[in-house]
Amino acid sequence: MKLYNLFKDVILEERNLLSEGVSQSQIEDAINNQYNVKIEYRDYENEPPSKRYIQVYNLSKTKAGNYAIRAYQIFGGSKTTPKEGSWKIFRLDRIEKWEPTKVKWKQPVSDLDNTIPKYNKLGDKTMSVVLKKVNLKNGNTTTS
Repeated sequence: MKLYNLFKDVILEERNLLSEGVSQSQIEDAINNQYNVKIEYRDYENEPPSKRYIQVYNLSKTKAGNYAIRAYQIFGGSKTTPKEGSWKIFRLDRIEKWEPTKVKWKQPVSDLDNTIPKYNKLGDKTMSVVLKKVNLKNGNTTTS
């Protein structure tokens, strides 16, 4: 039974990796070059994905063990979040489409508006580990 459970976990993990609409290198490129991205994201399994327009700030692993990105959602939304302007965590296994744009940014959009919660440069308590993040001091990124 233990062997069956091990293979079951490997098969399910492989299925999730194959269904992701984005690779780690694409995410790292968006972080390194600080450009906006259009994504299609599925909040719920039985509903169609919705379109989002985001700025990616880090690649992480959540405490629940899911790979995810921390991003500022400029446009788009779901039933649970506003249509515009909010910090979000997007699980990679729920991103179905990833489309880089030519729009670049130099500082977090939250720095431009006092009504938006600020980007936390020290990390995120909902993540178990941050694999890559934007370094806003000099426009470069750092890897943790």
